[in-house]
Amino acid sequence: MTAASEENEVAYAPGPIGGPFAWKTRDLMASERWIHRLEAEDVAEIEAAVETTRQRGLSIIDIAREDFPLPGLAAKVRAMRKDILEQFGFAYLRGLPVHNYDRETLTRIYWGLSQQIGEPVAQNRNGHLLGHVIDIGTPVDDYTKRLTQTSAGLAYHSDAADVVGLVCINTAMEGGESALVSGIAVHDEMMRRDPELCHALYHPLTVDRRGEIPAGKHPWMRMPVFNWHRGAFVGYAPLRNYVESALRFEDAPKTTELQWRAFRMFLEICEDPEFSIRVPFEPGDFQYLHNHVVFHSRTDFRDWPNAPEKKRHLMRIWLSLPDGFDLPESIAERWINIARGTRRGGVNIPSRKDLTIVLEPETPAFA
Repeated sequence: MTAASEENEVAYAPGPIGGPFAWKTRDLMASERWIHRLEAEDVAEIEAAVETTRQRGLSIIDIAREDFPLPGLAAKVRAMRKDILEQFGFAYLRGLPVHNYDRETLTRIYWGLSQQIGEPVAQNRNGHLLGHVIDIGTPVDDYTKRLTQTSAGLAYHSDAADVVGLVCINTAMEGGESALVSGIAVHDEMMRRDPELCHALYHPLTVDRRGEIPAGKHPWMRMPVFNWHRGAFVGYAPLRNYVESALRFEDAPKTTELQWRAFRMFLEICEDPEFSIRVPFEPGDFQYLHNHVVFHSRTDFRDWPNAPEKKRHLMRIWLSLPDGFDLPESIAERWINIARGTRRGGVNIPSRKDLTIVLEPETPAFA
């Protein structure tokens, strides 16, 4: 797409968007209605569903939604999906006794519960349907890999799926705090402060693909942060590191100085405590984030010395929502397939390996 055609096809929101997705920190701190809690009977039902899958001889990857019956939890699952799609742009579930289970059982639980939210898609070139967020010593400056398996902090960003799910197993000795921000609230604040800078982020930034290149595409991509599509907001937040590392591609269109100013303002507002909420992510907590409206970050961290069993460890899943948002064509630059009602998003590249679930946390995701 040429710069001229990009310019002609841009549609801007008519003004601040507002609505339930445009929350600020004070809105979430006012009540805990966004936190759903597992009761003892809920945990017992989950454990019974696990045993049902074992009795049927199902491997984890073969468990479908209907194979993991949770009739008692159904009302909470419906409330969580409503939170994701209509209310907050995320769902938060607390109370699983994660340290009561071996790794295979916990993985089976996470897979079965997540199936109630959406359909898993591949989250890396190795075809991992369930990944591990843990430091394995990946160099931060290795441009062929993402930053998931490092101890580095991650600026506000979104992932290539309708929903990213995380469950906490262990926290770090120091740091590793997670935070959320409403993309619409940030957009609206930018619109109020400086409409020109807000509009600059409706135009594509150049972003490094970090070696995951779909068929016929460049090793870089062009993606706007803000989209106004059929009267609705659709956001995409690239990691700052990937916008910066895209400068190494001489043939790539350059992010303009106006866009750099806009992107810096965007990140500044994301980090503002008025807009971002640090979530008390504890072992047994789940969060499911709607990538089109909520962006997430983490601080850098230090693990416990000489205690590998206590390393900061989250499990992650990417989910497609068959009833998710209608998406603009710009998202297809990364997702390839964006058709509503299909399994969309994820990593779709010719060299992707067969779909798999990895139990060993320190398996390299980008080898």
